[in-house]
Amino acid sequence: MAAINESQQSIVSAVHDYWNVHTLGLQYVTEKQLEVGSPAFFAHIRPWMNPFKFPWIMARIEREAALLRGKHLLEIGCGMGYDSLEFLKRGVRVTATDLTPNAVELARRHFELEGVQAEVVRTADALDLPFDDDVFDAVWANGVLHATGDTARAVREVRRVLRPGGRAIISHFYRRPSWMYVLHRLGRENIEYPEQDPPVNEFLTEREIEALFDGFRIVEAAREHYRALPVRRSGLKAALYRYGFRPAYNRFPEALAMRWAYKYSVTAIKL
Repeated sequence: MAAINESQQSIVSAVHDYWNVHTLGLQYVTEKQLEVGSPAFFAHIRPWMNPFKFPWIMARIEREAALLRGKHLLEIGCGMGYDSLEFLKRGVRVTATDLTPNAVELARRHFELEGVQAEVVRTADALDLPFDDDVFDAVWANGVLHATGDTARAVREVRRVLRPGGRAIISHFYRRPSWMYVLHRLGRENIEYPEQDPPVNEFLTEREIEALFDGFRIVEAAREHYRALPVRRSGLKAALYRYGFRPAYNRFPEALAMRWAYKYSVTAIKL
């Protein structure tokens, strides 16, 4: 694959710098006296992390782990390690990676506290993975590839490191049109942190997302997050969301709400 050019590298650097400070999960800490990396810290934010906050993600982990027991999965963007931890508990061999050293250190600490052992825990750039071709049985990425600055390149890297017949399990891409796209674009509402959004959050149509999977056979494509869920924020915007938008939107009939689902997840087999 061609080297990352200077323009792309500046985006990668901005993404790195943002997430190294805003490690996913820190925004959910409401008890400021908690020591970061302590057992109480991980337990405190656990209900708000992806595999627990979104039941469909845990169901996907359960299903995929049953298929991958004893096989080798790469997680791209492991954050504090919550997803990888669930795969490890179910007998899947895991290499956990994140762009940022702060996340990697927290993931290592998390695994140590839980008494599990990953194959490798290390930094890695999703746009230039430091692995040979055809080495993993599966790749898991949860809310990461659309935030890299080059979603198409990230998917190509997923395919490169997968063995033929390997599973790309991408939960998820940001979808448009969607309720979050409208809030984000028209309301200028931040998605991740209240004071600053990531440098990149790419929204794609379903057709654009599926077109990224050239060289794959898509076995599942699902709209998800079609209801507005609780947020752990304070302030005027949070109040408007909590008491205005969320209850009103969630009264929509399911068929109508599904048309505005926020996320699109794809599971595909490398040909």
